[in-house]
Amino acid sequence: MITKNIAKYLICAIGFACGSLSCTEEPDGSNLFSSDQKTIAEMLRSRSELSGFYRILEKGGFDMFMGTYGEYTCFAPVNDGIGAYIDSLYNDESYLISKAKVKHNGIAEAANWNSLDLMSKIDLMSDSLCDDIARFHLSGEEHMQVDLDGTATTWTTMKTGRSIRVGTFGEDAANPDFVGLTSLNDVSAIIDGDIEAINGILHVCSSIIPRSDRTTDDQLRVEGEKDMSIFYAALEATGYTDTLMIEKKYNADGTAKTYDLGTNHNDRDGNPLYYPKECMIKWTVFAETDDVFRAAGINNFDDLKQKCIEWYGGCADWYDYINEKNIQISTGDDYTNPFNVVNMFVAYHILRAGMPIDRIVYEKNAQTNASWNFCFGYEPQEYFETMLPNTILKVWQTNPKTTKNLWLNRYMTNNTLTSKLGLFGMPNDGDHELVFEGVPVDRNSSVETLNGYIHRIKGILKYDQNARNGLNERLRFDSSTFLYELINNGLRGATPAEVSTLNGGGDGNRVAFENTFFDNIVCYNPGTLLRFNVMGAWRAHNSDQFQGWDVYDFAIKLPHVPTGEYELRIIYPPMGRGGLMQFYLGNSSKQSDMVAIGIPFDACANPYEDATIGYEDIIERNDDNPDSDCGVESDQRMHVRGYMRAPASFSRGTYNTVTDPLSYSDDDIYSAAKQIIGSTSCRSETGYGTMMLRRIITTQRFEQGKDYWLRIKNLVNDTNLGWSFDFVELVPLDIVNSQTMTEDWY
Repeated sequence: MITKNIAKYLICAIGFACGSLSCTEEPDGSNLFSSDQKTIAEMLRSRSELSGFYRILEKGGFDMFMGTYGEYTCFAPVNDGIGAYIDSLYNDESYLISKAKVKHNGIAEAANWNSLDLMSKIDLMSDSLCDDIARFHLSGEEHMQVDLDGTATTWTTMKTGRSIRVGTFGEDAANPDFVGLTSLNDVSAIIDGDIEAINGILHVCSSIIPRSDRTTDDQLRVEGEKDMSIFYAALEATGYTDTLMIEKKYNADGTAKTYDLGTNHNDRDGNPLYYPKECMIKWTVFAETDDVFRAAGINNFDDLKQKCIEWYGGCADWYDYINEKNIQISTGDDYTNPFNVVNMFVAYHILRAGMPIDRIVYEKNAQTNASWNFCFGYEPQEYFETMLPNTILKVWQTNPKTTKNLWLNRYMTNNTLTSKLGLFGMPNDGDHELVFEGVPVDRNSSVETLNGYIHRIKGILKYDQNARNGLNERLRFDSSTFLYELINNGLRGATPAEVSTLNGGGDGNRVAFENTFFDNIVCYNPGTLLRFNVMGAWRAHNSDQFQGWDVYDFAIKLPHVPTGEYELRIIYPPMGRGGLMQFYLGNSSKQSDMVAIGIPFDACANPYEDATIGYEDIIERNDDNPDSDCGVESDQRMHVRGYMRAPASFSRGTYNTVTDPLSYSDDDIYSAAKQIIGSTSCRSETGYGTMMLRRIITTQRFEQGKDYWLRIKNLVNDTNLGWSFDFVELVPLDIVNSQTMTEDWY
């Protein structure tokens, strides 16, 4: 008998001969498989209770996928569950009151509908509806039930950017037979799981896995009828209901915008990479429930308006944008005015990036476990721009290995400063006061929509003095958070296996993009190649990184920050392919507005040989070196020269062996720092081609009311060069120059 691994090896060889795994020729099972080693397609055809789902796969064009080479997970609903779902679509009359619906949801009308058998009903479904259902029940990587850990994990499906929420049915399950079974979106149960096929895993499910076909605005209307009526009233009054209907980027004539890279989407070895041909637009909405509002004395929309006057009427005291743009705050009844107090309140709840609950930050879970690379107890913190002009919402996850609490705008004094060498700020240690705990996010009641996510929150979210003061810290912006198209098109947090499936079985480690794909990137040289390294074993924050290749010349719009003096830094790997480049900064993306910053920067320079960097290896403090300062003085010398070591908060993905917090002894101020030396953190890594450094680009004033574009131009005509744009740091100068504390190593 051919084992599964050997058979897959043979499959890969045959797939390579096809040129790529995108060919859909059905394999000849007589030569490769024994009777118990079938493809998923063969298993579906052999089980009569799954015949309806196989027919849906055929109409959607996915039957051949399940019969060909690769590694998939297929969630296959039984016929009874499919029949009930199709009937609900056909009989749904919500199209009469909703902008998001069409009659019968894409099923052709039939006078004798109730007397039709299942296959006849499926034949009346549109191919696009079958495609949508099929994609939502297929994943591009294998997931055994043991991987579906029952902790509100979401798994990305072949419906790019859509996901399945996984849990376990409890005693309150609607069907008592489901208690203890794996739940999918809280409705469908896996009734027969972990069925191994030659090309993946089959899970038989009780029903179609429900997914919302409502846009975010329409879903909020439905949720408003349940427990968010006050928030929805404000959303409707401000006109954001129309904004939240948008699902993808469109041309001026109303047609969907498409992207075509032709043959210009290969890796360095000439192998084709996946690239998205449409750009989806998704939204994240944080919303208070009626109970949360009532606890604050808000019982209706009028009450909310009065509170908004209190909250935002005097916001010019901390919202620099208002003063710099000479804007008059409105407390009147024109709620569509972007600077009406109610509009401002609602806008601050909306992000342009649609994220499930476990992908708002780089969370340690079953999906990321293989590459999660945060070190020494570091707690994930991300910053996102909101729809309130030029404002930042901070998301902080505490206890990332256990309870995974999410807090919005959590504010701790001196958060990124420390008086204890090697340690990051902790509350109640004498240096760090928890001023504002943050608004907690309810992890158990999120809703996915057709174009985003709604997350209920357990407190009042507003842009106030605390929110502004809480940003007076080192602000580290990961490229995958402010290049929000990466999030909206299912690429941030995607695994190589998932991307490989989208690429027809080819390379899944990187994704290519057409040069106009991103709102916040402008390419001046049409030969610039934009690439994204998805989650993997990279020396990178969040285990992913954005890159520019070839003779690149592009500009990235930086996130907005509160007005002040800042130090702007980037992180980079010193290596032979780094390139010689010039940085520019401008208040628009026009080349004429760009001003060169400093002299050309050589990212190829060997830190051990280039005296301008001043790099020194960290000497461990021990009996042989009792006076070693663990690199403190050399850090300062490097900083004067415009360089810094990489932070110790992350390591090369999958090489992280130090996930527990550092220990500290008052008897030895170097006790924590010594643990970093020799570790796998990026601060500790040494050697040209393996280390990471930070480059200080400029120190200057940044104003909240202005845009800032960072241009990176390769000065060398060498198509083998590339630039890694992993994250940027904007650090207030009072943090950089603190006289009593030092910036932490995280």
